[in-house]
Amino acid sequence: MHIENVIINIGSSPSAMLQAVTSALLRGADLREPGSQPAPPAPATGPIANPPPIGEYWPGHGGIYCGVSRGEDGQPDAHIVLLEAIPATNLSWENAVKWAEGLGNGARLPTRFESALLYANLHDKLEKEYWNWTGTQFSASSAVYQFFGYGGQGNSDKKSKARARAVRLVQLSA
Repeated sequence: MHIENVIINIGSSPSAMLQAVTSALLRGADLREPGSQPAPPAPATGPIANPPPIGEYWPGHGGIYCGVSRGEDGQPDAHIVLLEAIPATNLSWENAVKWAEGLGNGARLPTRFESALLYANLHDKLEKEYWNWTGTQFSASSAVYQFFGYGGQGNSDKKSKARARAVRLVQLSA
């Protein structure tokens, strides 16, 4: 069990036990029972500062730092990390979405705008011969794709086969 917050109603005359526990907590003392093990640290989920230079591998994030993407539809701005994983074959749009999400930890296909930023900032680290799906749907039956050879974007039937790359967003530090 992990407790984040404790509310103590001290009242007008706290007991000696309450005074001792409060004093220990304020000193940062370890109040676990003797012999108990500390809880494992929670995975990092909050804002993370100090990304590497654009184009460099970002340790702990599984990929190459691309830069900052402006949040859409009320989402916060975030760092973009191009993940190292590449599917073995071309995929339909639906299978590309599943493949990217299957990488875990928030991985997904980049939006059309994030794909344009990948081209702008990481064109030297991407395959230039293939069209790549984005996570942006153009209509019920088509989605946007990105060509990293010259930066063009278009749309195609979701049943068509194309390459895919995945990204992970890391919230900007507050």
